[in-house]
Amino acid sequence: VGGCSPFASAPRTRSRQRGRKYRARGMSSEERIACKSPESWPRRSPEEGCAASASPRAEQAPELSHLPFDVAARVLATLPPHTRARCASVCRSWRNMMRELPPEQLWRELDFVRGADETFKVNKENVTAAVGAARGKMRVLKVPGEAGISRSALVSLVRDNRESLKELHAFCSADGERGYWTPKQVHAAMSAAGSRFRRLAVDVKSRGVCLALIQQLACPVVRVRRLDVRAAQLGAVEKLQLFEAIARMRSKAAALVRSGSALSLTDMANQFGAGGGFKGLGGGQEGEEDTLRCLVLASCSLDGDDAAALADAVAAGDGGDTQGHPGFSPWDTLNPKPGPATALKRPGGKGVDDECRAPPLDLDLGDNPSLGCEGARSIAGLVAEGSIGTLSLENCGVGELGATAIAEALASPGCVLRSLNIGRNFVGAEGASAIAAGLARGARARAELGLHATLTELKLGNNAIGCEGMGALASAAAHSGAFAVLERLEVPMNGIGPDGAAAMARSILVSGVGGDDNEKPHSPSAVRGAPVLRELFMHGNPLGAVGAAAIADACASAGFGGSERQPRARPSLEVLSLSATRLGVSGASALATAMIVPGGPLSHVSHLDLSANDIGESGAGFRRRMTATADDGDGDARKLDDFAPPSDLLHPTDASPATFAETSSLIALTSSLASAPSLRRLDLGYNNLGDAGAGVIASAFPLGLGASVAELNLQRNSIGDEGATALARALEECIESGMVRSLDLRSNAIGDAGMEALRAHVAAGTARLNFMPARWTVPGPATPDEAVADVAVTV
Repeated sequence: VGGCSPFASAPRTRSRQRGRKYRARGMSSEERIACKSPESWPRRSPEEGCAASASPRAEQAPELSHLPFDVAARVLATLPPHTRARCASVCRSWRNMMRELPPEQLWRELDFVRGADETFKVNKENVTAAVGAARGKMRVLKVPGEAGISRSALVSLVRDNRESLKELHAFCSADGERGYWTPKQVHAAMSAAGSRFRRLAVDVKSRGVCLALIQQLACPVVRVRRLDVRAAQLGAVEKLQLFEAIARMRSKAAALVRSGSALSLTDMANQFGAGGGFKGLGGGQEGEEDTLRCLVLASCSLDGDDAAALADAVAAGDGGDTQGHPGFSPWDTLNPKPGPATALKRPGGKGVDDECRAPPLDLDLGDNPSLGCEGARSIAGLVAEGSIGTLSLENCGVGELGATAIAEALASPGCVLRSLNIGRNFVGAEGASAIAAGLARGARARAELGLHATLTELKLGNNAIGCEGMGALASAAAHSGAFAVLERLEVPMNGIGPDGAAAMARSILVSGVGGDDNEKPHSPSAVRGAPVLRELFMHGNPLGAVGAAAIADACASAGFGGSERQPRARPSLEVLSLSATRLGVSGASALATAMIVPGGPLSHVSHLDLSANDIGESGAGFRRRMTATADDGDGDARKLDDFAPPSDLLHPTDASPATFAETSSLIALTSSLASAPSLRRLDLGYNNLGDAGAGVIASAFPLGLGASVAELNLQRNSIGDEGATALARALEECIESGMVRSLDLRSNAIGDAGMEALRAHVAAGTARLNFMPARWTVPGPATPDEAVADVAVTV
């Protein structure tokens, strides 16, 4: 062995190290020989020997540097690349060991996806350095999309290691913003690879479908996890080829075949799961599978027949039966009424063929108006079978009939849908009622199996559901666990009035645990409302001040609520959008008051959008008049500095009690917002606040508004120099808190004086004032009826 092994000089190197150790201690050659002789060893009694053999040190495993080089290389190869490179800095023996380890075993796989965390950020320099240390022996390279490495750089790495590289995994980032490949870049990577290359796992985005893309998707070497195709004019042949490629990419059996590729160390570790069973050649974890996970075919002119063909392709890739009409599920024929013994196999995706089923697909077919109700019925069959995880049919002409078909799929216990978007489909109140009923039935069916509902996101914007549809959704939430895990609800532009707002507040916002007396308090069937709702969007609905008051009353009554039998859920709502809902200053003030109720549903709101609600016109409608004193003779005229100290030139034009009541409402609104415990982002744009409203807001800064709100939006509010100066003075007083990071004053009538006051804060860097120097409007002279004339100017 010593004559054939390339590491035969290792024992000699270790003897030299021991010689240097003895010389460092100042020992002569005679002393070293005496230390090695058995006569110089310490003598122990039999009892001491037994105790020493039973000590923890005797049971310790041998050190890594004492293992054979090939075994040590395999152990170190399981570490992340950056940790692997730092092993040479542990000690001298490890440094010598790292120098002599075989690079084809130590650097055969560079997995930066597994090594990236909060303490280590992958970038181009780290990847390039690790690839350089691999010495051309690298076989597998995995790079996350968050690293920000360009595709051209990855192609260069493939070209430099074409003799050894077999696999490249370069998926996009988790948020889907970076890391997509184009068909041209995929072609460049395949051209740069060598003859040993076996797999290119990437995410592809294409505007339109070309012949090169279809050929790449049909290639067994290219594995696509996310396919994003938009604005494609597809012919009949192209659609057929594309759907065949989708079926192949969805096939888990095809993903497990590596075309003769050698297994990576990560795959070898994942072959055996927690139960010890073999999980195939492609790795045991879902994250290691290269099956198609996300499919986007937006604006591709798909019709009902195309949706049926797509459903057949997805079912064929999942190993299902495509016989019969597209919306037909053979599972429903075999099990018309699934009981506890049979239904447990299908709802969670668990069945006899679970090892061959791909994970649920995220499907986006938005902006295909020709899809219609027939296409929705075809896709609904996949939803009922559990093949779809997220579904977007926005602007697809679904209508009431399509919404009814989707509702039937939602009622199936096999539905595992997490997100549903059917906005801009004019489903109406009947369609919304059908969806609500389907969600309730599905929640009850899953509750019988001991399972919660799966829907976390529901988008029903621009569907004209009205108060009736909103009431149906509220009823489903109140009488079932349909919204038990719902985190995001979007119902904008639906004509929801005060009655719908009141029903929503009572049944969805005010969440708790209900049900029958024989139900356990924390069972899936006992959950009511939306206890984990984080985001609620209701902008563009005519709620009015009455609807806002109804929401505030329901939230105020829920504060400190609950009992041992029906406890209230912890407040979870963080984002509330009520833009353009005709609240007025009184409605906005009522909502702000509900936000300061301890333990209330609105007490944890951190982002509040109250833009375009006529707050200024109803609560701060002060007309500008440059006079020293008021001359109404009532003695009730008050100066603005009574409630806005930074301003001393603005005065109310009348002294009627209504005006002062509205002014008091605006002051109450700002005071409540300043006392909101969790508010961090506030949007008051498009409210015509003017200088008077800006002064009232500035006066709330010392009360806590400047210390709590980090982002304040006041764009398009007709704020002039005096309002800007008041805000600048308020910022100076709150400069020590450092909470205000962004103040948006775009599109206001700010003059040179106001810009000069704000420029000091921008130069100091204490607040990032986001404003446009271009003034869209300037205040004109006072008219005889004491109104304000805004004159448009060209900059």
